[in-house]
Amino acid sequence: MASVTARYRQIVEVLARNGLSALAAQIGLRDHLPQALRHHHAEERLPMGPERLRTALEELGPTFVKLGQMLSTRSDLLPADHIAELTKLQDSATPVPYETIAASIRRELGADPHELYPSFAEAPLATASIGQAHRARLHDGTEVIVKVRKPGVTAEVRADLDVMKQLASLAAREWELARDVDIEALVDAFDRMMLGELDYRTESANAEQFRQNLAENPAVRIPLVVEELTTSEVLTEELVTGRNITDSVGLDAAGVDRRTLAHTATDALIRMVLVDGFFHADPHPGNLFVAADSTIWLIDFGMVGRLNPAAREDLLWLLLAMSRHDEEAIVASLLRLAPPRRGIDRRRLTRDVGALVESISGHPLAEVSVSRVVEQIYALLRHHRLQLPAEVSSMLRMLVLTESTAVVLDPDFHLGAVLQSVMPVALVELLSPEALLRRASSAGMQALRVGHELPGRAARLLDDYEAHGIDIGIHAEDLDRAISRLEGTADRLIVGMTLSALLVGIGSFISAAPGRPSQLRGPALLGVGGAAALLGTYLAASGGPARRAGRFVHRTFTRR
Repeated sequence: MASVTARYRQIVEVLARNGLSALAAQIGLRDHLPQALRHHHAEERLPMGPERLRTALEELGPTFVKLGQMLSTRSDLLPADHIAELTKLQDSATPVPYETIAASIRRELGADPHELYPSFAEAPLATASIGQAHRARLHDGTEVIVKVRKPGVTAEVRADLDVMKQLASLAAREWELARDVDIEALVDAFDRMMLGELDYRTESANAEQFRQNLAENPAVRIPLVVEELTTSEVLTEELVTGRNITDSVGLDAAGVDRRTLAHTATDALIRMVLVDGFFHADPHPGNLFVAADSTIWLIDFGMVGRLNPAAREDLLWLLLAMSRHDEEAIVASLLRLAPPRRGIDRRRLTRDVGALVESISGHPLAEVSVSRVVEQIYALLRHHRLQLPAEVSSMLRMLVLTESTAVVLDPDFHLGAVLQSVMPVALVELLSPEALLRRASSAGMQALRVGHELPGRAARLLDDYEAHGIDIGIHAEDLDRAISRLEGTADRLIVGMTLSALLVGIGSFISAAPGRPSQLRGPALLGVGGAAALLGTYLAASGGPARRAGRFVHRTFTRR
């Protein structure tokens, strides 16, 4: 692999050749530009045409292609024309000779492919930039797919990731926009994603996690991984057969109920987000197949997303606020999901959210196009320079992909209806005794840590005060941020009080329920729901955050 300086030079040459020398200057590579171009574009606005950017990324190789593909999912950062162009990016698909693949398998698994697999197709079934797939058969007759990492790719990708991190650091110093979007955090998220894709053991672990989460859903199947024939460089898994989920003609010919299929697939994918917090981040039609018995095969687990309970709670608040067309609650939820990095004009944000609410007014959540709403939210976030965490952005893209696939199956499908049906289940999961105890335990550990550190911090604060006194400065943009944080804190305080009251009610019913606390059924669960509904009614009569919390609890536990 070429040195870092030589790679910088290659990047500059490609960018300049595609008319993007200004971009090279903005990301800190001005000194590597030819003298004639070094200052020519320095003061210009960045003329980053989407087609030229796509071409440049393709020329720079697989790591930069993957970066472009990741950016094509970030509609909160790039305008629609750039997103549309970056979605055209294709991995380099030059096949690797069988002899090279066989050598990799021998090195990783200790034997020749035809010894490990009585039948091994030497011609690849599919080829991508970092790996190649071959069809094979095990000794017991099981049909499998064998994925093999291309030689040298891991070292090449790791070297390019190091270069990207250095460029991100330079760009953050040179370019205000790069600081606004927190380009270093963006590249760090990309680095984690790529390192996960490079290690097939990560994909194997993801598949096993999905299998556990979907164990009680017989409608969705995950291919089995053959662990003894899997390493970081080789993955052997069950061959999936069936029709592509968007093959409407074939599904109709097989007698598959496409409307039921659309609901089954989306229900499973939405539960991954709202209930499990662990979801398939790339559920495009090529990763979904329908078996002869109408069950759904889900494949390719290199890209996954994770949402912690706090993020799922914020998402539920946003969905509830959208369903009630509550502008203030939508603004508060958006600012919790995408905290501003600098001052924000909250009045303008509220006005723009009002326009969004106006566009969906008169329609219940079950009838709203989620894709259209997400597109409007992305435009709003770009306008106000609000950046979503990578996991939340990945989740929104997953929702859009899910809805677009389901609409192909059933033109009358509305993802909002599935969201509305899953929300109460997700809420009960977040309010389960085990979940509440986990949060209480985590909060207790944090309190212990703060208590341990507090005396030392107080002593340092007093020393600093005695040496320098105290200066207080207030800026207008800081007031907006402080108000937003206070409102968010108030909301969480009220929710915390609500959950504490619910715990008391839940505790009185646990003894009446057989089995584990999480298995509350029948009268016990209805009793909890009744207690929560009464508490919600009481809080709803209050003002401010308490009223919002009350409405949330009351509406959730009184719907059937």
